[in-house]
Amino acid sequence: DFRTTLYLWFPGMSATVETPEGTVSSDLSPADALSNLDMGFMGSVGAQNRNLILWGDLLYTDLGASESTPHGMLWDQARVEQKLTAVTGYALYDLAPQPEVQFGLGAGFRYFNLSADSSLSGGSAPRVDSSLSDSWAVPVLAAQVYQPLDDHWFMDGVVDWGMAGHDTRTWQAYAGVGYRFNDRWSTQLGYRFMNFSQTIDGKDIDTDLSGILAGVTISF
Repeated sequence: DFRTTLYLWFPGMSATVETPEGTVSSDLSPADALSNLDMGFMGSVGAQNRNLILWGDLLYTDLGASESTPHGMLWDQARVEQKLTAVTGYALYDLAPQPEVQFGLGAGFRYFNLSADSSLSGGSAPRVDSSLSDSWAVPVLAAQVYQPLDDHWFMDGVVDWGMAGHDTRTWQAYAGVGYRFNDRWSTQLGYRFMNFSQTIDGKDIDTDLSGILAGVTISF
């Protein structure tokens, strides 16, 4: 059994980035994220053969946020822009005794490609710009659940966590409800949260992405 999902995720962003002048923080609400989203693509694919479940997810976002700074007369505005590609893959074993229910446990990875630009501007001091970029992968442990409620409605969710060293961590969680129109088409609405932290060139980056997710799935 195979399925492909295209979804829209409107995440708010909370990010902290270390710069030569200190830590720059920014917060972006989901509503602001939609207006500040320069480009985005989200999709996932899955396959199941008996008890083996394979699942993959691709996320690309280009987001920017501005905040007032606590630096007084030196700078009065801080801006953080992030271009993020995150690729996640799992191999899970379905432990549910009923064929219509899924409860998968397993492991996988999450690959990140991140470009983070930050700036301090608007005060008496000259503008300060900082850029960081890196690619890295993190092994993750994962759990996934799918529970029908009746012939059409269902609940599903996934959670994972991983780390690769003291400063490299990530975790995410999703929970939602869906409606199956027939054996081929279904739709989902839920809430997704993703966090990642990494040290790039000796500077720490920590980012939270969270918001409503809506998707359409075709199964075959």
